[in-house]
Amino acid sequence: MQWPYVFLYMLLVGALLSPAPLAAQWNQDRAILIGLDYGPFATAGNLADRFGSGFALGGGVDYLLTRRNWQLGVMAQYGFGNEVKEDVLAALRTEAGFVIGNQRQPARVELRQRQLFVGPRVGYTFPLGENPRAGLKTSTAAGYFFSRIRIQDDPVQYVPQLDPAYQAAYDRLTGGPALHQFLGYQQLGGNRRLNFYLGADLTLAFTRPLRIYDAATFAAPEDGGRTDVVLGLRGGIILPIYRGEGREIYY
Repeated sequence: MQWPYVFLYMLLVGALLSPAPLAAQWNQDRAILIGLDYGPFATAGNLADRFGSGFALGGGVDYLLTRRNWQLGVMAQYGFGNEVKEDVLAALRTEAGFVIGNQRQPARVELRQRQLFVGPRVGYTFPLGENPRAGLKTSTAAGYFFSRIRIQDDPVQYVPQLDPAYQAAYDRLTGGPALHQFLGYQQLGGNRRLNFYLGADLTLAFTRPLRIYDAATFAAPEDGGRTDVVLGLRGGIILPIYRGEGREIYY
């Protein structure tokens, strides 16, 4: 294990195990919490038939109630990956498997995964230890989930069939209502300095095709409903903006 990772691991373990100082409980006021997170994800359900695993960048803005651990806010999570299991360009490929560009040479065209969840959320932190705003965090969001195949063009030569005006016929865009659940550990430091969260999340989406034509099959997409599932791990930092004077505890 490389030393930067060892240092990061020790820092996180120390933050989890060390209680907030009793003389500096300045994190009890209402606050606006700005969060940013990153982590890997795996696909399941119908989404796993189309895409493999990848990484997701997420974030949100929440309002934290005074001296309570309820949070109300909005969130977004953007996922991306390189494993696409459906070859929507099969009809354009030669027998050798190449897509030919306008220079009559094989074009470097790649397929990529893209997905997005957005929606409002509500969360609560169950305190663990002496810091009343550090503990088991759970949140639920209800929103909308999109997924599509992104066509990454050759940077050198042009493929007329894959002009941006036509790419919507290949991307198999789907979307629908979704639920997002997070469970993990969240800490708002008593000294307002060390604020983070770690945990796992699950997105369950009920989607349908949003395009009226699929160029890969030369027909309209099948209109059957899909159940798309995303399982992920999250690690994030929080920027709290407190709306109060804070308080000190004397003993």
